[in-house]
Amino acid sequence: MKLVHKDIEKDNAGQVTLIPEEAEDMWHTYNLLQVGDSLRASTISRYVRLVDNVKENGGNVRIFSSLHVSGEQLNQLSGVAAILRFPIADVSEAEEDSSSDED
Repeated sequence: MKLVHKDIEKDNAGQVTLIPEEAEDMWHTYNLLQVGDSLRASTISRYVRLVDNVKENGGNVRIFSSLHVSGEQLNQLSGVAAILRFPIADVSEAEEDSSSDED
């Protein structure tokens, strides 16, 4: 687990920002919380909406684990990648049409 920010006051009130790096880290975080603690998590809900939107529009979604080399490389770029495909005219057909117009 990576500690990003720590701001604890003398009365033990404050804020800590953690980034889990392994699944086990979530278990440790759960055990750190006490009754009355508030928790704010920005997890994958943003990505869940993105994945749902892509699937609704007929797209395919692939998820790469950050524990794998491919996931690490993707995280170095932005964390999200897309292959967009747009239909284009066949170049050979366009050339044939232009040559037949010249005749």
